[in-house]
Amino acid sequence: MAFIESLLASILMLLLMAPAAVAVATPAAQAAPPAAQTTPTASVLHVRVVNLRNSTGQVICTLFNSPMAFPTDSTKALRQIAVPIKDNAAVCSFGGLAPGKYALVAFHDENSNGKFDRNWLGLPKEGYAFSNNVRPMFSPPSFKAAAFDYAGGDLWLTITMRY
Repeated sequence: MAFIESLLASILMLLLMAPAAVAVATPAAQAAPPAAQTTPTASVLHVRVVNLRNSTGQVICTLFNSPMAFPTDSTKALRQIAVPIKDNAAVCSFGGLAPGKYALVAFHDENSNGKFDRNWLGLPKEGYAFSNNVRPMFSPPSFKAAAFDYAGGDLWLTITMRY
């Protein structure tokens, strides 16, 4: 019984890390995957989100540059965007970033309501993903675990949605 209580407590901790609903900017068009580019011409971080269970709704990506806010307080995030889904995948593109260390959290906003929905037990109803494909175990991942270095230029990352 203690194990089940511990497991439920861990799941609740994971749910607390979900981004809060905030206004998001939607880009005019979804970025092309790396194969479609011939030469890097801009400094953009592209995050391809794969393994979406359907193409309904949108994907909301939240980019952090500080461990103080990650991943629980999206109001203190560097940027947040909502992007359309095509063929069960989406691309979040962030331009104009300074070189540095960043971490990202994304979720599949299937009903396009701008928030991470949960059931009556508090369990996720929508998928989520972290940079470095970090799998939360008993608490939200740390900024350090999800962080990656961005040196400038074009960088493509791929993260896998989990349900």
